Amino acid sequence: MLIGELMRARTHEYFATSPLDPAYMPGLRAPATSTQIDALEALAGQPLDPGYRKFLSLTDGLDGFQSTMPLLGCRDWEDPERSGLATMFRDIVLETGPLDEVGLPEETHVFPVHVNVDGSKGVLMLHTGDPAVERFWWTGAGDNMFFHTFRDLVAYVTHSLSYVPRHLD
Repeated sequence: MLIGELMRARTHEYFATSPLDPAYMPGLRAPATSTQIDALEALAGQPLDPGYRKFLSLTDGLDGFQSTMPLLGCRDWEDPERSGLATMFRDIVLETGPLDEVGLPEETHVFPVHVNVDGSKGVLMLHTGDPAVERFWWTGAGDNMFFHTFRDLVAYVTHSLSYVPRHLD
């Protein structure tokens, strides 16, 4: 239901803008297969968050997730432009400073699931093995927010008052 709410909000925002640009139209995609989802999990080097796994089985990514930024799906990793930008974003974040500076163990697995068009902002899926540690980190351009689950991330993007992420000071 959250994905439906998000799509309604993004579609309303899109049609309220002028001029309309088809490149930024929000849209759902065909579902990923279980084989594709398993392959993405292997590529990520971590278990996928259950909500993100379910999302991929319903729609393999989402265009216009946040403004003009897509929420990446399995097929995005077959696109050199999208996968290259996502990988570059992750690498820059990891090179910028040690993970422990943001309260994460150094051995944290980090995988991008959302990156803006210029690679300056995005969301990374995290895995430490500790269920108390958040699974998603929204970072870039001065933002540092942490979300426990994929559902929390989508709730925040859909209705920012319905979930309050942990912010770094």
